[in-house]
Amino acid sequence: MGTFCESCQNKENNNNNNEDSTTPKCSKNDTLSDTILLPKQCIDDVIQNEKPKNIGNNNDIINNKNKINKNFAKSKTIIINDNNIKSSKVINRTISKISKKIKKLNSLKISDEKKQKLINDEINLLEKKLSKPKRKLSKSEIGPRNKKVSKMPVFTRRKKKSTTLMENKNVINQLRKIQMSIPLFQESLVQQQKGNPSDKYIIGKKIGAGSYGTVYEATNIIFKSKVAMKMIIKRENMKPEYIKNEIEILKKLSHPNIVKIYEFYESTNCFYLINEFCDQGELYNYINKSTLNEQQLSIIFYQVFSGLCYLHENNILHRDIKPENILISKKEQDLKTNEEYFWIKIIDFGTAKIFERGEKEKRIVGSAYYIAPEVLDQNYNEKCDTWSVGVILYMFLVGRAPFDGYNNEEIINSIRTKNYDENNPKLLERSAEVRDLINNLLNKNIEQRYSAKEALNHGWFKKFNGRKLFANFCKNDIEPFINNIFNYILLSKIQQLVIAFLVHNMPMSDKFGNILKIYRHFNELGDCKLTKEELIKGLSNYRDENEVKQKVDILFISLDGDNNGYIEFEEFLRACVDKKEILNENNLKYAFKFLDHNGSGKLNSQKILYAFMNDEYNKDKKFEISIEKDISEVDGDGDGEINFDEFKLLIFSNLI
Repeated sequence: MGTFCESCQNKENNNNNNEDSTTPKCSKNDTLSDTILLPKQCIDDVIQNEKPKNIGNNNDIINNKNKINKNFAKSKTIIINDNNIKSSKVINRTISKISKKIKKLNSLKISDEKKQKLINDEINLLEKKLSKPKRKLSKSEIGPRNKKVSKMPVFTRRKKKSTTLMENKNVINQLRKIQMSIPLFQESLVQQQKGNPSDKYIIGKKIGAGSYGTVYEATNIIFKSKVAMKMIIKRENMKPEYIKNEIEILKKLSHPNIVKIYEFYESTNCFYLINEFCDQGELYNYINKSTLNEQQLSIIFYQVFSGLCYLHENNILHRDIKPENILISKKEQDLKTNEEYFWIKIIDFGTAKIFERGEKEKRIVGSAYYIAPEVLDQNYNEKCDTWSVGVILYMFLVGRAPFDGYNNEEIINSIRTKNYDENNPKLLERSAEVRDLINNLLNKNIEQRYSAKEALNHGWFKKFNGRKLFANFCKNDIEPFINNIFNYILLSKIQQLVIAFLVHNMPMSDKFGNILKIYRHFNELGDCKLTKEELIKGLSNYRDENEVKQKVDILFISLDGDNNGYIEFEEFLRACVDKKEILNENNLKYAFKFLDHNGSGKLNSQKILYAFMNDEYNKDKKFEISIEKDISEVDGDGDGEINFDEFKLLIFSNLI
């Protein structure tokens, strides 16, 4: 189980478990028409809204008329009359047979396109069976009039275990499995914008400057949120590919301790990078204050190594880790100790590079105090970043750099020829665990030096349990988030795409912070790459383990948007957020404008694919077919395009 605050623990101990089990009943004055228009996309809704132990009787199915979205009136329908609705057990048997066929189809080694066609055939078969009129009973079946007439036809009297709600949902989930496998790549959420950034942002004061450009505080006019606008002036001696390299690397990253890029602009004279805003300053400002104890430092450096571990496992070198490039995004107080701890972000990927495993890098890149000796020798790998972190940690513990000098030449010579002072009195005052970590980070033998993953699992972090502090959430907070995760699999692909875009562009709120704590609680390795096993273990603390195991395959497919085999924080965040809260009209206008890249006021499948999918996947027609199917649900005139009002109907449909 998770770690809970004291107030929640007291509530848990005093909880009387009183629940309101009453359910609303239909009014006697309600009138129903004889014919219900039931779209094929809503068959699963009829099934899911019935009682858990059975599909329900005829009246239950008819009453679901009020639950069918009127927006589906233009879609293909099946007409089910009051007089010919089939027995619930017949429906159960039909679904059970189709479920078995679908399982066989999924096991076949055929293309997804052929598999999709076969599954669609099975859906059509289900439609025909549900709409087929019930046959009349013969006199022999009805029997003499003076005998009691069975309410159920003879051919349904065999005792058979009814299909549960969970089994029905599993059938529907199987039908949606191929649609959910449509990938959503992180980099597709970050795009180059046209025009002037001042049309969308109010540019404020200067907050930083470097060799490449100047950083300004700016405000997003729509979200009213602050961003960091990095303006880079194009100069004769500057290579534009370096800036484009930084953009391409940032686009691929999704980690809570790495700065996020929202979008970018390129004009004749400048590049503009719109990044996440961190208003608490640089980590460098706290080096000489000597106010941070080992508990606080362990929390900071746990995050740094978590970010580096993520970068290195994605084959990305930072090459300029220094306290000026570690920003504080948030300060939070530990209620038990009243100590302040920091949430941090790694920034500035101007010198970062995608590397090949087993190959050495040769270009000398870095800052004097923090550069690793093998970089100076032009023969290095990703462990040059962990050396830099070791230098920063030493500076916090001792108050000075391990390798210093009066100028860059002396500093570089010191790095090449000297070892750090292990017997410094201030260092000896610190714990044996942190001194051991320093020793393994500032090891000049690359093979023996710690990797980011090894450092993340060091005993120093276990001693102060920094991960536990980040997983300190209220029990009352987690329940709605867990519900949102399970409901996420019922959303259409367009709904998921729009939520992904909005989540990426919204600032980190306190509610998002609570979700991050839950995510870190589930992610025991601390690398922000949530595995299926970690997801099962985490959810099983709050739901029935058998239910979790039954749903986990399709749930994992749904959450793993880019199909890379693990769930990143932003993917987890999409599932946890309150959908009705994030999908308000103002946000939907922002999303619609993003999708409508030519400003025509209409959306079609090509525009949506253009916004979210890369060229490789655009060539596959199954993705376009899936999007067109969603659009057809609300396309009033059937021209394959929808306006903003129809777009809202599509996004709001079936929200839970």
